[in-house]
Amino acid sequence: MSKKALLLCVLFLTCWISNAQQDRTRISLREALQSIESRYHIKFNYIEHDIANATVTAIPQGSTQEIIAKLALETGLVFNRISDHYIVIKPAKVKSSQLCGLLLDADTKEPIPFATIALGPKQSTQSDAEGRFCFFSSNDKNLHISHVGYNDKTVAISNFAKEGTTTIELSVHIAQLSEVQIMHLLTRGIKKDGDGSYKIESKNTGILPGMTEPDVFQTIQQLPGAVSLDETVSNISFRGGTHDQNLFLWNGIRLYQTGHFFGLISALNPNLSQSFTVYKNASPAQYGQAVSGTVIIETLPESGDFYESSLGINMLNIDFNTSFKTSEKADWQFSARRSITDYFASPTYKSYFKRIFQNTKITNLFIDEDIDYKSSEDFYFYDITGQYRQKIGKRSELRINSILISNELNVNQSIADNNGPINEKSKLDQQTIAGNASFSTKWESGDATELTLHYTNYSIDSRDMFIESNRILKQENRILDKGLGIHHSIAGSKNFSLQLGYQLNHTNIDNTNNDNTFKLQNSKEHLLSHAVYAQADTNYKQFFLTAGIRQNYFQTLNTFRTEPRFLIRYNLTEDFALELQGEMKSQTTQQIVDFQENFFGLEKRRWTLSNGDNLPVTKSSQLSFAAHFQKRKWLFTAEPFIKKVSGINSISQGFQGEFEFANTLGKYTVYGLETLVQKQWRNFTGWVTYQYNNNEYEFDRLHDQDFTSNQEVPHAVRSGFIYDNKRWQFALGGSWMSGRFYTQPASRVPEFDENQNPMIVYRNPNSSQLNDYLQLNASISFTSKLSDKMKYKAGISVQNLLDSSETINRSYRINSQNSTIEEVNINALENTFNAFVRVYFL
Repeated sequence: MSKKALLLCVLFLTCWISNAQQDRTRISLREALQSIESRYHIKFNYIEHDIANATVTAIPQGSTQEIIAKLALETGLVFNRISDHYIVIKPAKVKSSQLCGLLLDADTKEPIPFATIALGPKQSTQSDAEGRFCFFSSNDKNLHISHVGYNDKTVAISNFAKEGTTTIELSVHIAQLSEVQIMHLLTRGIKKDGDGSYKIESKNTGILPGMTEPDVFQTIQQLPGAVSLDETVSNISFRGGTHDQNLFLWNGIRLYQTGHFFGLISALNPNLSQSFTVYKNASPAQYGQAVSGTVIIETLPESGDFYESSLGINMLNIDFNTSFKTSEKADWQFSARRSITDYFASPTYKSYFKRIFQNTKITNLFIDEDIDYKSSEDFYFYDITGQYRQKIGKRSELRINSILISNELNVNQSIADNNGPINEKSKLDQQTIAGNASFSTKWESGDATELTLHYTNYSIDSRDMFIESNRILKQENRILDKGLGIHHSIAGSKNFSLQLGYQLNHTNIDNTNNDNTFKLQNSKEHLLSHAVYAQADTNYKQFFLTAGIRQNYFQTLNTFRTEPRFLIRYNLTEDFALELQGEMKSQTTQQIVDFQENFFGLEKRRWTLSNGDNLPVTKSSQLSFAAHFQKRKWLFTAEPFIKKVSGINSISQGFQGEFEFANTLGKYTVYGLETLVQKQWRNFTGWVTYQYNNNEYEFDRLHDQDFTSNQEVPHAVRSGFIYDNKRWQFALGGSWMSGRFYTQPASRVPEFDENQNPMIVYRNPNSSQLNDYLQLNASISFTSKLSDKMKYKAGISVQNLLDSSETINRSYRINSQNSTIEEVNINALENTFNAFVRVYFL
């Protein structure tokens, strides 16, 4: 080969290698789009074959507008920006005989998948998972679009662009029952739904008096008919019931632990995107195991803020949450929160500590002893959640949810002895570990099926060291709850829907008591239960009816229980509606109190199972009538009700007088009235709620006559005045409640039994009443942008603004040192300040 030919070959090879290397440096447009989506929190919609051969030299940088311009220039494709989060990609030209469309929700601008598009009697198609569809033009003039939950729409073929994609928006179908959703309730993010429930969206919830962040369990206490008897979120009473008679479900997982700091704050991170649905009556037939309120909590990874991450701190804890995609069909969401109380004793912590630990082992170790003790405590809490969502095909989805909640308290005690100091350590741990998995699919008919598996492990363990007597008391309460459920929804028509389901549940509860000085009773219980249910919803003109029935079979007890539920709503006018609700429910788990000193007196209630004997299945029936009127941003509601609950045991009611150690069956009947008056104008909302209830026990073996329930609050008034322009928020409000009932001794001088032991002789049960409770609270917050990708929110709150000191509980005991009767008071939370700052990464 000549030198010239060799040189030409080398030059040719060099150019070929260079071109090959350059080709290899190009990446597919799909890969670039996925990278851009994960970094900039936007969504590209396209048909696969439109971008199959498109490539780019590199992933462009800069603002989203610059990135889109560079991609369009390099690929020759058309990029249409539909909203801040959605961009449609289409080819520069399409076949002249083919027309394409994109279906979007008129409000959220999100794609609408699996809608039916019909063109004449012979041609029809469905929108894909991204809301896109294409069809070939014909002689027909109109296209008909339908989807369950949206109003039908007819679009003229002439409105479709010959090139590119035509955007079509569908409006949500609003039935008559939705008339009550015009106004928000109390504050932004809360509304009363047509099925009688309250809906709370945590991410969109506005400010409420005394709250720094949207703690939903505290928000629930502002609703008519809900009240906390001791200021905690772990003692919420719906219409006279006890807290354990409520059902709390987080993504299908029952929560047996709802509070941190032994009930002063919620166990759920308030900064997750969550939806809360609260039923006081007529709860859907798929929900059982509660004779009082039902609270359904669902996280919302599909919301518009799904990709938002945030980090925040207040004077009690620090937390973060984040969401991201690992593929086109896989989403992840994590959150974590931990207290800073073991590192920094803030004024907020000191106030909470004083409130929750008063008259317990922590602050008053041995009130009857003269020995000089020294003590210190180490307390902290944390919670972690994790979620995974995987889309499978176009219609199916897998979701996995997990949650960890923990409170840990260590108490160190020391005493001087002749042989040197004696040190002992007591410990209290409360923990929930739970998870579930659900697989759902949507059928072409519009029906949907979901299969769910769940697992919950709850425990509270204490190791109580009595340093003066070398006594060691170990107590444990453990719950293992697992089961499965199948739920099928039949779309029917716009005016009718049907839901069917089956649930299998197996619950184990262990109670252990170990004492090195004497023998205590332990128990191991289990219950296997089945339930089938059906629920139908229909509306016709001004009428809306929902009717359901739940059939329970408690296999371990060989007991059946049939539970109908219903709601009838009639809209007399656009402004005025009447509502009748009723239900029958039951539950087989309850909390009892063996001794007031159990678990340091902090979590003295322990979970148990019905056994068909001294702990039967608890049953309830309820009926309520409601009237709603709203006009010109005025809202008036009034709702009288009556509820009866039977099969309760006295040890589940928290008696502290002569019935503290009684163990007998009874029932209670409560009737009352709940009202709300609210007015909105511009950015202001003012409201007042009032509730009255009369709640009486009937325990044949305890007292000859009916007597007042421990849960009765005869009168409660709450009010709030809120300003909210989304940047600035201000709330001022008050709460006034009748004092709690208690039982006084007949004399302050104890009597003696046959063994010469001092004892207290009491007056009639719950015949005395504490002073009324009054509290004024305030909150303020401010939101501002730091950049296009970052914003912050800061605020402060004050509880008990006037620093009023009221007793919220009173009991009596014998002082073992001098045999006198002591009065034990629990006082309300004192003036408490909190502040927070939070940064959002958009």
